[in-house]
Amino acid sequence: MPAVDDDIRADFLVEAGELLEKLGPQLVDLEQRPDDPQLLNAVFRAFHTVKGGAGFLSETALVEVCHRAEEIFSVLRSGKRQMDAALMDTTLAAYDEVTRMMEVIKSGGTPAPAPPALLQRLKDQLKAPAVVVAAPPPPASGDTISDDEFEALLDQLHGKPAAVAEPVPPTLAPVAEAPLPAEQQQRRSSDNAPETSVRIDTQKLDAMMNLVGELVLVRNRLKTLRLSSQGASDTDKAVSELDALTSRLQGSVLALRMQPIKKVFSRFPKLVRDLARQLGKEINVVMEGEDTDLDKNLVEALADPLVHMVRNSCDHGIEMPDARAVTGKPRAGTLLLKAQQEGENILIVIKDDGAGIDAERLRRKVVEKGLMTASDAGRLDAQAALELIFMPGFSTKDQVSDLSGRGVGMDVVKSSINALNGTVQLESRLGQGTTFKLRVPLTLAILPTLMVAVAGRTYAIPLPSVIEVTALDSTAVRWLNRKPVLLLRDENLRLVDLARWIDPALPDDDCLSGERHIVVVRVNEGRYGLVVKQVKGREEVVIKPLGALLKGLAGFAGATVTGDGQVALIVDVPSLVHTHEREA
Repeated sequence: MPAVDDDIRADFLVEAGELLEKLGPQLVDLEQRPDDPQLLNAVFRAFHTVKGGAGFLSETALVEVCHRAEEIFSVLRSGKRQMDAALMDTTLAAYDEVTRMMEVIKSGGTPAPAPPALLQRLKDQLKAPAVVVAAPPPPASGDTISDDEFEALLDQLHGKPAAVAEPVPPTLAPVAEAPLPAEQQQRRSSDNAPETSVRIDTQKLDAMMNLVGELVLVRNRLKTLRLSSQGASDTDKAVSELDALTSRLQGSVLALRMQPIKKVFSRFPKLVRDLARQLGKEINVVMEGEDTDLDKNLVEALADPLVHMVRNSCDHGIEMPDARAVTGKPRAGTLLLKAQQEGENILIVIKDDGAGIDAERLRRKVVEKGLMTASDAGRLDAQAALELIFMPGFSTKDQVSDLSGRGVGMDVVKSSINALNGTVQLESRLGQGTTFKLRVPLTLAILPTLMVAVAGRTYAIPLPSVIEVTALDSTAVRWLNRKPVLLLRDENLRLVDLARWIDPALPDDDCLSGERHIVVVRVNEGRYGLVVKQVKGREEVVIKPLGALLKGLAGFAGATVTGDGQVALIVDVPSLVHTHEREA
């Protein structure tokens, strides 16, 4: 029976996890719409379902918390009591406790009982004076069912007697089937329809993605062989068909790995509510594009950077209500979270209507902290001054708080996004607010690149970073502070010679000799020119980690196998440029 128990536990963790993922935003919405019957029913059923599964697994501590919360929402649904701030605080505390217990169960442990003070708070809320409402709740319709009907349906779904499904007294009695309205009968019959979706273990998806990656490499190899041979038309046709099929398979597997960004966004309404109450602020959260899909690995990797940026906007950005009122702003600030697809990238916007960032204050702080001389700070333009917040060790807070990063700076956020082959763009206007724009690729598994030749070897430059490619006109190169720049369309483009980056022994002016090309790349709001010997063309590559000897090498993010069988290093453009600037 252990295997069966493991399967049941796994199913419970998935089902309960999905319910809790929705429950946080539902509770925040309920505070704004306390009489919404659908929200009340959804919250009641979430606690009830988690309680039932926990009882089947004998997780008594979790059962007790869910049962107390369920009792409260049973009273709320009956109209005998209404939601208020104190009750919502208690409910959210119960939600946090349930989430904590679920993490313990997920790690294989047994959660400790909830704090007695929390259980007493839940119990006391039931004793609170009832609120008389003007009208009874609306009668059950096709979208709602009675408690007895829901209990019976839950028992059927779990495939077990009612006495087992409900471990907390009173024990349920069998409920006789009563005739249902036509609309509800139709819904009941649809429950028996064949499933249109299945849960797939992510390890199986990863294994499939690896196989697709190998198929892509073979496809690239065959295409290269076709170009280098005088092959017959049959070979050309077969390779073309393989190319088309591989692309279709690749797209299908990537679609399986895609998840909506709402899995990350859904945690922010509650997070912002908690922060606002702690800070004494009023903040409204607006979310757009929650259904935008991206690779599951990116969804997981973006969680921590986005949490930090949201905390930063709440703590640093949005002002206190009285301060906002003095300047003519609404007392409640607004935090916008938006996601949308832009070609092969995802754009994520975190925007607040707060105080904005004072560039002059940043200049003073960076000098006070000894990170830059006064003369160097004075030469920075407005945008460069704003981007000082990304410097390691830089913070404008006089005291470290546990809200906006626990002492971790925005440089860590930027490094995390850069590690995803993404970029961070900052916009801010004093008194009007701050906007962060994050651009990351749709997937980390297969990367579109521009293949270039440098010093006899092939390198791959991620295509999302590339703006354009142009031939190098050596007469347009100038030297600024002993570093080469190219005058391109009336703008000085800083040059990075990849050949000299690889072999520092080469002379400084090596990029001026012979036939060369410039790959213009964007790093945040800056543009740089990577000097290469030859541009080979576009190729989709499978990212492989660097070996132990090369791991952590500045300027490179991984390796791949090219169509002609060579190993090519993948350029980490932000890392390469930043390291080059530091050394300069």
